[in-house]
Amino acid sequence: MNPTIQLKNVTYIYEDETEPVLEDLSLEIYKGEFVLIVGPSGCGKSTLCQTFNGIIPNVMEGRIGGEIIVEDKDVLQLELKDLSTSMGLVFQDPDAQLCNIYVEDEVAFAPENLKVDPAEIRERIVNCLDKVGMQGFENRKVFELSGGQKQKVGIASVLSMEPSTLVLDNATANLDPQATKDIFDLMQILHKDYGHTIVVVENKIDDIMHLVDRVLVMDEGKIVKEGTPQDILETSIDMLLDMGVWVPEISELAIELKKNGMQFNRFPISVDEAVRELKGKWKMNPAPTPIINPTNKEKGALTVKGLSYSYPNGTQALQNVNFSIEKGDFVTILGTNGSGKTTLVKHLMGIIKPPKGKVFLKGEDTFKRDLLSMTDDIAYVFQNPEHQFVTDNVFEETIYSLRVKYGLEDNEDLPAEIVEQGIKALKQINLYEQKDKHPFMLSGGEKRRLSVIASLILGQEIVILDEPTTGQDYASATKLLELCKELQNQGKTIIMITHDIRLVCKWADSALVMHQGDLIYDGNVKKLFMNEDVLRKASLIEPPISQLAKQLSSFSKDEAVITIDQFLRKEGRMEQVL
Repeated sequence: MNPTIQLKNVTYIYEDETEPVLEDLSLEIYKGEFVLIVGPSGCGKSTLCQTFNGIIPNVMEGRIGGEIIVEDKDVLQLELKDLSTSMGLVFQDPDAQLCNIYVEDEVAFAPENLKVDPAEIRERIVNCLDKVGMQGFENRKVFELSGGQKQKVGIASVLSMEPSTLVLDNATANLDPQATKDIFDLMQILHKDYGHTIVVVENKIDDIMHLVDRVLVMDEGKIVKEGTPQDILETSIDMLLDMGVWVPEISELAIELKKNGMQFNRFPISVDEAVRELKGKWKMNPAPTPIINPTNKEKGALTVKGLSYSYPNGTQALQNVNFSIEKGDFVTILGTNGSGKTTLVKHLMGIIKPPKGKVFLKGEDTFKRDLLSMTDDIAYVFQNPEHQFVTDNVFEETIYSLRVKYGLEDNEDLPAEIVEQGIKALKQINLYEQKDKHPFMLSGGEKRRLSVIASLILGQEIVILDEPTTGQDYASATKLLELCKELQNQGKTIIMITHDIRLVCKWADSALVMHQGDLIYDGNVKKLFMNEDVLRKASLIEPPISQLAKQLSSFSKDEAVITIDQFLRKEGRMEQVL
């Protein structure tokens, strides 16, 4: 059987670049396979996906060599439209892919351009929306949908061209945990029930690894390893972690257990598999109640009292929100897309000016302050990195706020201490080698890291980050969070909006959970995952370690076990049954 996708010795260099992003790369993907591509940020995963349907080299110009064969067609000899019915590509940002007002128009757009018969187009609209679970949404406006719903419409619009292969390039990066799981479940349905070949680039590994047939590992523009999920994780997990690639939390735990002498019939990569392997071999024991020493944190770094807000179109974004954040705390803000998280932090920053007596910074009513003065105390990292880039090279973007602070013009020489500060910052996030590139030429993960470090360069006392780890590999996300933890240890206050539950469990002290504009939880992260009602309302997915611990435990607990370290705590949270 011939492969449905075949690359032979493909090398590609972007226009105006000298180093290849793909180098002598070869691979084969067969009809009906479900393939996951993983690798560190900037290794060429997105570039590879764009060769499958001819975006490279038809749209993204550059130098390319080798062979790219899709369904026995030579991609390098075809125009983009010639591959539209063979290969469908779904991007990370649904807003970048949707171009119509109404859902049915979006799904109809591609087949209309392919001159499909109108009666068949109507049939495809119905069938494709049914496939993605969006039947009944035909007359809804696209911009009124949630992020997860938009991505499902994006998938339906690709399916309307009836491609045999579907490629998703970090398509869940901006989605909340439940919406992410819904997309993964949809991928399984399209694969199992409809026979589509599925190729996925993804960082959210825990909920998808056990669904795929094969894993391709990329590094520096090449395929360096391939195999079944069990084989890759059991034999090469250390390599993946050294490369900075996310791996399933359950598999990380399994490796630690193997080091302690545990043997598995089948190496676990999901919670269900871990339960089957550990049931009867391990039992959970109550851990001693920790002694909590009083802290010397100052109260009220930020305080919100009865804050409500409605957008001009009448949408109620916030309803009577009340909380106080201590100086030196690490707080995460959780909730579904559209729950009010970003609206809330925009009030904290002053991007949306709060009413009098609602938001207080170190005891001072921020109603009296303008946005520029707020930046002296609060650093704000935007959700979309491109929205804050203002220069034409990475180094200048890094130190731009220092130029503004000290009144330095673009053509003025920089003081040595600013140059040194900029170099140190870029080395800290592994971007020094890209210092002369235009920010828009970076990968998605690299743009995110640049946006964070550029916002933190002034050293403000409070740092607000809106989805700072979106699209980041494990190493890059860890470096960012280690930086945030270091700032917290210096007494700074960290406030982070995120959908990444694993990061919340590992790094945050407390959580604020939003639901339809209401604050429904304000407290300890460990206690959050014992609150089933809050988890359900906010569509939060319990971390795999917590799910496993609960299924292995025969007693009730006040706090969830949310990290591997807690699971393996030496004082005997778990004991092996001999």
